Amino acid sequence: MPTTPAVVFEHVRKVYRGARGSFQALDDVSFSIEPGEFFGLLGPNGAGKTTLISIVAGLARASSGRAMVLGHDVVTDYRAARRRIGVVPQELVFDPF
Repeated sequence: MPTTPAVVFEHVRKVYRGARGSFQALDDVSFSIEPGEFFGLLGPNGAGKTTLISIVAGLARASSGRAMVLGHDVVTDYRAARRRIGVVPQELVFDPF
């Protein structure tokens, strides 16, 4: 019996646009992570690791493509996807205001 992948990225692209022009952080990223798999993102600074995590966690929106968590699209089914994922950032920020 097939299982639903834990995380899926399908043709994800992310372009940041600013006053100094555009920067493409992700270009056509596609892969899936099966339930129970251990997975790590490795790469140099600027490779898009944080951008990819931000997209699957619902903290940033992909310019195109889609990301899913246990079958729930992180944009169209945001609440269900968000209930099924947790992100612990490298540096914790506490802002009481």
